[in-house]
Amino acid sequence: AVVSTQSGHYGRDHNKLCLIMLSDRHPLLKKRVVSVSYKINENCDFTKLNVSGKKKRGSQFMGPTSRLCHVTCEDGSVFTLYACVRGKLIEVNTNLMTQPHLLTSKCFSEGYLAVIQPKKEDEKAALEHLLLPDTYKEIREKVEKTLDLT
Repeated sequence: AVVSTQSGHYGRDHNKLCLIMLSDRHPLLKKRVVSVSYKINENCDFTKLNVSGKKKRGSQFMGPTSRLCHVTCEDGSVFTLYACVRGKLIEVNTNLMTQPHLLTSKCFSEGYLAVIQPKKEDEKAALEHLLLPDTYKEIREKVEKTLDLT
């Protein structure tokens, strides 16, 4: 199931992890991405996370408006993408650093941004906003057809 916000989507798996993806309404989908950086500032580089164990030691706590990465496009425009959900950042997609085109060409699969483990008290609220799998699939197919992302 998937929740959509203006800046991103997040999907929730049976293991209660959220997969953060680019929103189907994001203007980046109409641009050519040349770089993705998880280095937010000099003191914060999410590629350096060393997460381990059941309690995800070493993870970074994120809020819905926490900056997740910066995306630079061929035309020089730069976008900041956000976490969209409250919880522990446990993984970023480092493949986007070497293959930034995946962010727009495979935004619903290999182009995901990150994995976040939501706070337990937020799980019920998140479930209330999720789309049913068939509804999500219908929207996804419509977007992919419009943008020719297949």
